[in-house]
Amino acid sequence: MANTNKLVWLKIRTAIFGHPLATHNAEEAKVGVSGGIPVFGSDIISSQGYAPDEILYILLLAGSLGFAYILKVSFTIVLLVISIFLVYRKAIQKYPEGGGSYTIAKAYLGDTYGLIAGASLTLDYVLTVAVSVSSAIENLTGIFPWLAPTPHKVIADCLVIIFMAWVNLRGLKESAKLFAVPVYLYILTLALLIGTGLTEIFTHGVTPAAAATGHQAASSAGEMTWFILARAFAGGTTALTGFEAVSNGVTAFKNPAQKRAIHTLFILAVIVSAGLIGLTYLAGAYQLEPSEGNTILNQLGIIIFGRTIPYFVLMGTAAAILIIASSTPYAGLPILLSLMARDGFTPRYFKNLGDRLVYSVGIWTLFFVSSFLIIIFQGDTHMMLPLYAIGVFISFTLTGAGLAKNTWQEKGMKWKSDFAVFSFGGIVSFLVLIVFITTKFTQGAWIILLIMPLLVFIFRGINRVYRGEIQNIEVTREATVEFHTYVMKVKQRRENVELTDYKNKIIVPVYDLNLIVLKTLRYAYALTPQVSAVHIASDPKRTEKLLKHWAEHHIEIPLEIVESPYRAVVHDFLNYVDNVEKKGEFETITVAIPEYVPVKLWHNILHNQTGQLLKVMLLLRKSILVTSVPYHPEDERRRIGN
Repeated sequence: MANTNKLVWLKIRTAIFGHPLATHNAEEAKVGVSGGIPVFGSDIISSQGYAPDEILYILLLAGSLGFAYILKVSFTIVLLVISIFLVYRKAIQKYPEGGGSYTIAKAYLGDTYGLIAGASLTLDYVLTVAVSVSSAIENLTGIFPWLAPTPHKVIADCLVIIFMAWVNLRGLKESAKLFAVPVYLYILTLALLIGTGLTEIFTHGVTPAAAATGHQAASSAGEMTWFILARAFAGGTTALTGFEAVSNGVTAFKNPAQKRAIHTLFILAVIVSAGLIGLTYLAGAYQLEPSEGNTILNQLGIIIFGRTIPYFVLMGTAAAILIIASSTPYAGLPILLSLMARDGFTPRYFKNLGDRLVYSVGIWTLFFVSSFLIIIFQGDTHMMLPLYAIGVFISFTLTGAGLAKNTWQEKGMKWKSDFAVFSFGGIVSFLVLIVFITTKFTQGAWIILLIMPLLVFIFRGINRVYRGEIQNIEVTREATVEFHTYVMKVKQRRENVELTDYKNKIIVPVYDLNLIVLKTLRYAYALTPQVSAVHIASDPKRTEKLLKHWAEHHIEIPLEIVESPYRAVVHDFLNYVDNVEKKGEFETITVAIPEYVPVKLWHNILHNQTGQLLKVMLLLRKSILVTSVPYHPEDERRRIGN
């Protein structure tokens, strides 16, 4: 009956998430350039669609004079796009493991700035999901009025976020296949819109189309100030949100990963630049005014296409890509958190690959946090927008500054041009950040300025805990000598007893060689020489490191390696125990689980509790004995001190 239930559960799980992928198939699960564009570029592609609105909202404060400046603002933004592309191209070349702003800032500016970059990107990714989904649902309320009430809108937002999490849990290739059609269809339709509009203007000229759009063009001529231009420029730079995702996710690309990532970044830069210039030129030529419920894109679609099939395709894919834009954080944030986990700044379980070779813990975390934001802000896009884009410009600033500092120090070939590019990107991004904070501080930007230091504090706190634990359990020369001496004494007591006379077997699961494991091995060996240390090889690098340490310290207890191609650690360990039991060589089989007992209770959330899960699963096996060997760091330090 139990096997039948297990089989049914596996079938359901496979149907929902797909067949588990083996570690050696990791390359096959990665994406190429064509897949990388919808996975990592959907956010930035969707952002350029509403950037003209953000520019004109500000420029038209100066009246109709604003139309004369829209193209100038757009060209300035394109210069920033070029600079940021060159910055992140260098970041990808220098750090093929990914990490983007976090890795660069940490390497060249120090841990604090790296953590600021990590915190800013984390916030930006979470807000991208919440803002993109809520904006898409709000746009659909005109078609589906029953979505308008707040409870219905919040439920719809959360359902979309669940759907996006599910798609990404199935793997990058799955999400790339699903999102490719609407993303590429949107790009093609947008190119057709701009091409047709430009051809029409250059062939027949243009007349401001207020009548066609149902809006009055701005008629009053005001005064253009530098502050208005700066605000318009800052608003237009929302087209750059999501640009850093490619540099974060280099490891998600097929080999040669760096080359494919740079090609993807270049194509996205071209799409954003061409789209922004084309849309703002047409908007200025037709003197369009954005308004709530009637965006620049919608007005251009009606003027150029009319209410024909291309118009409906454009607006339909524009709505779809707003939802798909939330896929970029699902691809980028888990990778970022995994890199920070490797450095000890986020819980270690963020670096574990799931069944489908994605960082599933990061995906689930993003799902819960973004859903929480939607509920707190009641799915109101306008309440969340002031918090949006600040994080990304902090990361742009730190990346440019970090690379500029490194270039200045190394002064290699062509260092002056590189220094100029990196400095330009960093300085302009910093100025945009100042404008954002100044103009949106009272609208909610102050929340970001509170949350970011809190996140940095949390990251540092996690790192302090891990560093303290490493010091507590690190194998010292004294501990090794003490272990060997103890084993030799036990062996001497057993000189006249045959190994086969011992009918009790003890199995010790081992992840790493540390004082916890040594204590457990001592306990096990004191009871019987029939002891096996078992390592489930879910991570080849970790296994190689363990074997090296085991040999260096000359541990007498045999270490058995159990391959785990699907990274199912608990499942594979239980199979090993079952196989030992089936041989029938022992009267009793005991699993001795090494267990670290943190000094403070809350430290438990930083551990994945695999030992606890293993204990529960083993207790269901009636013939297997289970014991925990607790390691209290304070007690052990006192013992060693004495």
